[in-house]
Amino acid sequence: MRYFFIITLSGYCSTVFAQSLELMVGHEQIFADAQWLKFWDNKNHWSVFSRTRATVDYDNQTNLFTGAYLNYTFKNGLGSSLVGKIGNNSGGADIGIHIFKSKKNWMLFGLASIGLKNELEYSWFSIFRLTPRINGQWKFYSSLELFNLFGKENHLLSVQRIRLGLDYQQFQFGIAGNFTEIGEDWMGSSNIGGFIRKSF
Repeated sequence: MRYFFIITLSGYCSTVFAQSLELMVGHEQIFADAQWLKFWDNKNHWSVFSRTRATVDYDNQTNLFTGAYLNYTFKNGLGSSLVGKIGNNSGGADIGIHIFKSKKNWMLFGLASIGLKNELEYSWFSIFRLTPRINGQWKFYSSLELFNLFGKENHLLSVQRIRLGLDYQQFQFGIAGNFTEIGEDWMGSSNIGGFIRKSF
């Protein structure tokens, strides 16, 4: 477990201005995630979205990912993105088209992109959050994150992360599920548990 905390600490140090920190404890893995979004102009056209996430299973096998998304968004919510990413065994860059919508009780970010590498890869990444108010202090909290990666001829990887729970004064908690499918045969695995999240 010490390796997990070292990796997680380094990830959080790289996101000092994090807008959310999440810890999920599941039956197969522990998952940690830090995210932030920063606008660089007063019209909210230029933005950077960054995330660092780490997982460790109960045999101390770890995985670390950091990604940064440079976005230009038009008034209608559509725009372009340049993505830099690095993981345990690989890194790279993508370019794509995104949609970003944010209202009081919901938020959507979706990105269709192509990998800038010799072999064609294309992907879809999205986060949707719904947070309707229950009363003055409590909200319902739900989040769905999707990632799909395809090569020139076949499926490489898909991930779904689901969160359902409550929000109390910017603390979110509830049940969580992370699901992964790999390869042409979509071989699946799951991690079910609980999560606690703090938004700033």
